[in-house]
Amino acid sequence: MFMEKCLKFKYIEKNLLKLLSLILDSQPILKYIFYLNNDPQSQPNVTENLLETGHIILTPFNSTILSEQKVCMFINPYSGNLEKQPLSNLVYLIDIVIPSSKWLLSGLGEIRAFRISDEISKLIDKQRVMGITETEITQFKIYKVGDSYSGLSLWIRVNSSTMKGLR
Repeated sequence: MFMEKCLKFKYIEKNLLKLLSLILDSQPILKYIFYLNNDPQSQPNVTENLLETGHIILTPFNSTILSEQKVCMFINPYSGNLEKQPLSNLVYLIDIVIPSSKWLLSGLGEIRAFRISDEISKLIDKQRVMGITETEITQFKIYKVGDSYSGLSLWIRVNSSTMKGLR
């Protein structure tokens, strides 16, 4: 008897890689993450691989990773329903963690975490870039990490196939 393989987790991973690829191709996002000065957009393009430098991390948020003054972005699948339904909402979580002293872009009246979030929103919100339908940023939350860091979490909802043969 032929048994079809279940590919639920393959598509969760594929969507994560699509999201990661969009972020790594966005110089405005990379500049806000890499350059800690007050006007990162005036800096040259980022040529470093931010995965290798530890600025973009593919594990759930872990405050013990924060050992030096830099912006870190944690990107991961967060939750999903894998019951037998044609489509299911999967949620991806992005944690943007910034040294508290670099939270504000001094002199510009802007907040670095919101500038990064806005750039991510321009790339994915209401766009068909992941999953089967439009991707949507559904929530955000701001928090403190000790005395040295502040963070902003984004919940990104993706409709994805949860049954074999729908892709």
